[in-house]
Amino acid sequence: MAETLTIPDTELDGMEAGLPKLPEPDPADLTFHKLCAVSDVEEGKSKPFTVEGTHLALFKDNGSFHVVDNRCPHMGYPMSEGSVRDGVLICHWHHWEFDLKTGGCFLTAGDDLKAFPVEVREDGNVYVGLSSGEREEARQRLVARGKRTLEQGLKDRSSFLIAKAVTALRESGATPQEIIQHGLFYGAYKTQDGWSSGEAILAIAANMWGDVAEKDHNLFLVHGLTQIARRTGGGSRRQRFPFPSAGGDPDLDTLKRWFRRYIDLRDRGAAERILITLHDRGHPTSVIADLVFTAATDFYFTGDGHALDFANKMFEALDYLEWKGAHEIIRPIVVDLVGRTRHEETSRWVDAVPVLEDVFTRLDSIWEANQANTADLDVSDFAQVMLQDEIEPIVAAVEEKLMAGVDPLALCRAMTYAGAIRTARFHLKNEGDWHDVANIYSYAHALYRAFQLAPSKELLRGLFHGAVFMTYVRWLNMPSARVPNPGQTLGEPFASDEAMLERLQEFADFQKVFEAELVVNQYLEEGRDIEALRHALAHVMLREDAELHMFQVLEVAYRHYELSDDPEEQRIHMLAATRYITAQKVMKGILWSTENAERLQRGDLLSERDDDN
Repeated sequence: MAETLTIPDTELDGMEAGLPKLPEPDPADLTFHKLCAVSDVEEGKSKPFTVEGTHLALFKDNGSFHVVDNRCPHMGYPMSEGSVRDGVLICHWHHWEFDLKTGGCFLTAGDDLKAFPVEVREDGNVYVGLSSGEREEARQRLVARGKRTLEQGLKDRSSFLIAKAVTALRESGATPQEIIQHGLFYGAYKTQDGWSSGEAILAIAANMWGDVAEKDHNLFLVHGLTQIARRTGGGSRRQRFPFPSAGGDPDLDTLKRWFRRYIDLRDRGAAERILITLHDRGHPTSVIADLVFTAATDFYFTGDGHALDFANKMFEALDYLEWKGAHEIIRPIVVDLVGRTRHEETSRWVDAVPVLEDVFTRLDSIWEANQANTADLDVSDFAQVMLQDEIEPIVAAVEEKLMAGVDPLALCRAMTYAGAIRTARFHLKNEGDWHDVANIYSYAHALYRAFQLAPSKELLRGLFHGAVFMTYVRWLNMPSARVPNPGQTLGEPFASDEAMLERLQEFADFQKVFEAELVVNQYLEEGRDIEALRHALAHVMLREDAELHMFQVLEVAYRHYELSDDPEEQRIHMLAATRYITAQKVMKGILWSTENAERLQRGDLLSERDDDN
């Protein structure tokens, strides 16, 4: 069974502690295997061997024989290619040095090299001793090295070390859940900031694990962990504890009132302690979510929607982790609630505030009518309403639908669809404003998820906030980018799904955005395998050093494709994701780090890599 990476809530200093020394194999359990004749090895030379899957390097130094693991613990270079000087084995790739007898590394932060017992017998042959549990011992060494490397990679902000750690841990049997938990806990504990993009990406990785090809799973984890590393420092978050239980707890209404007041006052510590107390007392997710979502919508589109969006991601991540480590993981969201922009305080929203304040005076009656009545909504038609230019008629239309009894979830779907249209129509001349269309798209989906988890009167305000922001991003569709028409194709046939998706990758690599959209449009028109398309678009994104919004857009597109049975709505969601992802041209450092780490894990030599391919 895989060794767990879980860090208990009470062991906050465990991250700084060294790893325990692995037990040495029992000499009575050793089986000796013949390697070669003594005469086959020259003084100062070495020979590589593989015995029962274990890669070994045999050395002769000053007449004595020594056997070590043939993989340098740093980058996997074959130690049989190294040299020995005064009993010190030198790996010539990065000049790591080891005691040839014990395998001890001379670098302070370096991992030791496994050394094996050696016997020279009367038959003139050299034998190496391997325990019956060598494979499991090797796996444990890999786990220990992976955990240590992950900690170091996070501290050093090194995507390559993180990739090495993820590859080693996954190879040794660690589950994605364990690695994601470790990253989320580290990210929450090692920052004074709020829920970071790295934590959001790890939550999205958990949600989208089945939407990504297996070959890209490690890459997905490396993206999230690298983002966490970039947003954490050497310090740690000050510990906080739940209220004492003696004397009984305040009722939920009181705690909610206090929480909202302290968020209003931007008092982080007090608000954090209330959240921790609710978790400590075992209140269900819906209760804690109600507090957080209400506070997020007490103010107008807080943090361009990120406060609500990150809160949703936090709850999704905690459910995925079965709330392990929740004591720390729930705390950063308070920073987003108290520290992000409240748009009623900005000049951009000055005209919208009076309109919304008027509606909010009727919030009680709107909620009561909504719960008492029932009405259907044409999602596509209402998405067009939300794309209009004037705030007042849109706000009035939302209120009318709620009063009629339309499910807020349906309105969230219409808003998300409108966000997809805004994204698909985004003209490339507005390059610096991509985040605005991504924000409304991901916000609308987060609002949908929030209504699923903790519907409330207060949460209705989020619908009006989103409707207003949708009008503010209309300028990003002026001029409007051309969107492929239904049925429009690239104009060439493809013999297979694979051939078509290869062309998609080619267009993405050269940032031919409209051509990539045409391929996707044709793919959908021809009714090809949607799972393969999802994997391909995810791969296009993961090949780049993608930023948070790319992950958000892809997840929203996939989820709302599934929610809809309208082919046109589905088409627009996939075109929005295609446009957003293929238009972002960034570096491929994370891809190269992960590919190199995986090659090393397989035993390939990076020195033999052909970079022309």
